Amino acid sequence: MAQYLLDLLSPLSNCINCFPTSPRLKIKNRSLKILRLLGEGGFSYVYLVQDTHSSSLHALKKIRCPFGAESVTHALKEVEAYTLFAGHPNIIRAEDYSVVADKSDPGAKTVYIVLPYYRRGNLQDAINANLVNGTRFEERRLMRLVLGVCRALRAMHGYRVAGGGENREEGARRVRAEARRRDGEAVREVQQAAAAGQQQRRRREGGEDGDVGERGADTEREQEQEPLMEERERETVTRAQEGVTEGSLRAYAHRDIKPGWYLFNFSCIHLSIHPSPTSDPHGPSTTDTARSLPGNIMLSDDGRTPILMDLGSTAPSPIPITSRSLALQVQDTAAEHSTMPYRAPELFDVKTGSVVDTKVDIWSLGCTLYACLVGKSPFEARSEETGGSLGLCILGGDWRFPDEDGGGGGNKDKRGKGKGKGKAKGVAGGANGSVAQANGDGTGKHGWSEGVRDVVRRCLKVEPAERPDIDELIAVVEGVLEGLGGAEEDEDEDEDENGGGET
Repeated sequence: MAQYLLDLLSPLSNCINCFPTSPRLKIKNRSLKILRLLGEGGFSYVYLVQDTHSSSLHALKKIRCPFGAESVTHALKEVEAYTLFAGHPNIIRAEDYSVVADKSDPGAKTVYIVLPYYRRGNLQDAINANLVNGTRFEERRLMRLVLGVCRALRAMHGYRVAGGGENREEGARRVRAEARRRDGEAVREVQQAAAAGQQQRRRREGGEDGDVGERGADTEREQEQEPLMEERERETVTRAQEGVTEGSLRAYAHRDIKPGWYLFNFSCIHLSIHPSPTSDPHGPSTTDTARSLPGNIMLSDDGRTPILMDLGSTAPSPIPITSRSLALQVQDTAAEHSTMPYRAPELFDVKTGSVVDTKVDIWSLGCTLYACLVGKSPFEARSEETGGSLGLCILGGDWRFPDEDGGGGGNKDKRGKGKGKGKAKGVAGGANGSVAQANGDGTGKHGWSEGVRDVVRRCLKVEPAERPDIDELIAVVEGVLEGLGGAEEDEDEDEDENGGGET
C-alpha cells in the first residue's frame, strides 16, 4: 500500500518542482491538471496533462525564456510553424499556447504550448521495443511510415505562399506579432528594473549624478538588445515570406528529423552527444545536461500514421552562404538545434559560397530509416565499431550495413578514401562500392530487402546534389512499397490524406 502511494505521488512531485503553487495550470480558457513529466531538455519541459473539463489528455511543452538567452520570438517560432502547416495529417498541430511573465525575474517569460498526446510515443520507442524484444519492423509498415514522413516534408519543402489558404498565414503572423510584443515588454521590464536599482543605489550612496548614469546605462542596454532582437526576427517563419509573391514557392527545411529523443548536452550555441545524469529538479541552466525530450516523429494511436513535430528548428530554404559570418551563424544554429548523429555533413562545416537547402532533411530521414533497421544512426554504429570520431564518420560518409564487408569503409562517399571491396553471396548491394551479404531472395542475412537498403543509400550521399529531392524520394519509396506488395493501399492517397498504412 505504501509503495502504491509513493508511485501515485511521484509524478506530482516532478510537477511541483516547476509549478510550486499547484499541480494545475490555466492556459487561456483551459484548466489543465499536470500528471507527470514526460521529458526535459535545455530550457524545455514536456508534461502529460489532463483537461479538467473534458478529461482529455494532452502534452504540455513549457519553454523558459530567460531574458538575453532565449527570446519569446524564438520560442514561439515553433507555434508559428505549427500554425502555418495546420491541417496536414502528418504534422502535429498546436492546440493552444500562452506566454506568462516571470514575476521573480524581470524580463523573463515562460511559453506554454498545448499539443496532442500520443499514447504510442515516438518512433524511437518502437525501435527500443524491437531491440528489447528481438523483433523488427515489418517492411511494408516501416516504408508506409517513411512515406508519411515524406509527405509531411513535401508540405514543408514545397510550401507556396497563401497556397494553403490565407487564414493559416495570418494566424502565423499573429503569433509572430505577439512574440515581438512580448519581447518588447521584456526589454522594458529589464530597463525599469535596472532604473529602479540605479535609483536605490543613488539614494544609498547620496550621489548626484545618478540620472546621467542611469540614462547612459539604459542607452547601453538598448544597444545591446538590438542585435538580439534583430537576429531572432530573422529566424521567424513568416518573415521569410516577405517579398515572395502569392502562389510562389517558399520552402522550409525541418533540420532535425530523427526517430525520437536523444541525450545531449545543452548550451546556447552547441549540442554534444553525452550520457545524461539526473538534472536539477528545479530546472536546468545553460550548462545543464538535457534529458529525454519527446521525439520528432510521433506515432498516432492506431500506429499507422507518423506525426512530424518539434518545428522549432524549421528554417527557410535555400540559404545561400554569402559570408563567413553567415556560415558560422548557420553552423552554430545547426549545432544547437540539429541532433548530431542525424545532422547532414554540410551543416558541420558550412562553407562560404555554398547553399544549404532542404536536402539536409533527406539525409536525416536516411539516418532515421537506418536506425529503424539497425537500432541506431549509421554513424553511431560505425564510430562505435571503428572507435573513430562521430563527426569524421559523418563528414566522410563512412557507414555500412552490419552484414556488409567493412574492409574498405563500405559506404564511403567522394569525400572519403575509396570504396569497399567485399564479396557478395547472391545479389550485390549497390551504391558507392558497398556490397551486401545477400541471400538468394535478394535480402541480406538480416532480412532487409534491397529496395529498402537502396532508399538509405540514396539519402546518405555526402554531396547534397546527389541526394533525391522530396518528390523523387516519394517516388522511390512508393516503388519500394509496390515491390513489397503494400502500395495498393496508398494508391488513392495524396499529400492531404493519411500518410500511414496498415501495420
